Amino acid sequence: MRILTIKQAAEMLSISVSTLRALVRAGEIAFVPRGVGAVRQHMGFDIADIEDYIKHSKTRMVPHVKLTGPAPGSFLANRAARLAAKAARKAAR
Repeated sequence: MRILTIKQAAEMLSISVSTLRALVRAGEIAFVPRGVGAVRQHMGFDIADIEDYIKHSKTRMVPHVKLTGPAPGSFLANRAARLAAKAARKAAR
C-alpha cells in the first residue's frame, strides 16, 4: 500500500489541495493521519481510496426522458395506429 501526500492526491484528482480538504471534511474521501500537525493535521491518502472515489464519482450526461409512449405524429405512433387499424380490419372479417 502506497500512501500519497495531499498534493499528490490532489494532482491525481486534478483538483486543488483546498478542494481535497473539503472533500475529506465532507466525508467523501478517507485519509490516513500522518504525524502531528499543530495547525492542520497531516493527511496521507491510499491510492485505492482515491481510485474508489474516482470510480464512484463518474456520471453520465443522459437526457431525462419520460417513457410514456410514442409522441403523436412520430413514426412509432403512426406504426401503432396502422397496426391497430390492421387488427381491427382482421377482427371485422
